[in-house]
Amino acid sequence: MDKISFAGQVAIVTGAGRGMGRAYATELARRGASVIVNDVGGVGTPEGSWANHVVEEIRSAGGRAIASYDSVATIEGGQAITDAALREFGTVDIVINNAGFLRRGMFETMSLLEIKEIIDVHLMGAFYVTHPAWKVMAGKKYGRVVMISSAASFGMKANSNYVAAKAGLLGLTSALAWEGEECGILVNSVLPYARTMINVDRPAVGPDATSVVGLQKQLWPRMTVESVSAATLYLASSDCTITGQAISALAGRYARTSLTLNKGWLRKDVEGITIEEFRDHLGEIIDSSRTFEPRSLSGELEDVIERVRAIEQK
Repeated sequence: MDKISFAGQVAIVTGAGRGMGRAYATELARRGASVIVNDVGGVGTPEGSWANHVVEEIRSAGGRAIASYDSVATIEGGQAITDAALREFGTVDIVINNAGFLRRGMFETMSLLEIKEIIDVHLMGAFYVTHPAWKVMAGKKYGRVVMISSAASFGMKANSNYVAAKAGLLGLTSALAWEGEECGILVNSVLPYARTMINVDRPAVGPDATSVVGLQKQLWPRMTVESVSAATLYLASSDCTITGQAISALAGRYARTSLTLNKGWLRKDVEGITIEEFRDHLGEIIDSSRTFEPRSLSGELEDVIERVRAIEQK
């Protein structure tokens, strides 16, 4: 089996001071990459910068890495991360948008600031970090971008800010995958399950928390950071040939996720359509037994055009 190598490549990993981000950074370095270890955690505290600890770990093992303490939640911070990569290592090949934290709470009692903080780091941070790096990668017709989304995108109580941000990353993945094909940049997402400090620091709350935690505990021995890294780092590698995909990594089970449509109800003509008709056909509209995957906005348009033509010919 040929071993995947990152020799000669430069990787930016945000939120790399602990947990999954640290696992990504150290494995990339172990396989030859030069790594920008970005994390704001621990700066100015007695324990010291988390990013510095990871850099020291990488360097002690013979790898190459530098620390970045820039916030991904600002335009200036995102630019500074790429600037550091260029200054120290001369290029950027890989971006892993992993930075994140939680502000749990029911929507009614959650403050708007708590919503903004999560959106700024998880979603806007991916824009701010990827945008300057994208220009570098597009210029040399090669790049890999991995968005760390979440299965919370499927829906979760007491976490609406996080759910919205992580679902937004799936949309960003789809959009950038289309644009990236023109310039050799592949963009994919991972929906990871792992036992990390993000869950320890902010344990689940809300009406369904006990049930969710109970289900997770049954798989905890298998929910390792290494099981997630296998998927994430493949998508970050030159061996990767797919783009626009979202891969769920749960306890050693890897599965592609997708946004689908059902066939719904198609009226022969739209003249005089009423609210009552919509009500009367609601069963067909929400029926999940006949679904398809449009893969793009064009895909949905093409499907409806084909169906309209068919119904008009009857």
